[in-house]
Amino acid sequence: MIYLAIAFVAGLLVKIVDWLDDERKSRNPARYLLAVAYGILIGYIIGNASFSVLFLAAVVAQVLERKIDTTAHRIGFAATILAALFFQLPAIEIYLFAYFLLLAFLDEVDYIGKLRPLTKYRPFLKLGPIPLVFLGRPEFLLGIWAFDIGYELFGFLKKHIK
Repeated sequence: MIYLAIAFVAGLLVKIVDWLDDERKSRNPARYLLAVAYGILIGYIIGNASFSVLFLAAVVAQVLERKIDTTAHRIGFAATILAALFFQLPAIEIYLFAYFLLLAFLDEVDYIGKLRPLTKYRPFLKLGPIPLVFLGRPEFLLGIWAFDIGYELFGFLKKHIK
């Protein structure tokens, strides 16, 4: 349960950094501290949670797709790697890693035309763990949903911030 709370807070912090960097074009140094915080949280998940391979795959996809494009997110990525190494990388279930890496890549595609909503909602990593629920592994779905609820919650709350 603690890992779900950590995933939730990490999602919230990632969205706050996105907002500060991308929408507000803020120079506030707090974004760097928030990036370090989310990096440590994600690194902790990668090092400890039963659904760690999902977060590891998502981070790798972000790097390979060159989506870590601001200084704050580079700091967050570095903190993630350092924290994951500190907490010790777990044994990687390669088939799950490959599956989640593929889903994360599909979420990063810039779809056009009628498929454009896929770019906005990025459903693949959010829905991809559903089959694992039927195989007795619900933690993957719960982990990514906890992260995404935090991420989307700030997306909702930011409308009320001036």
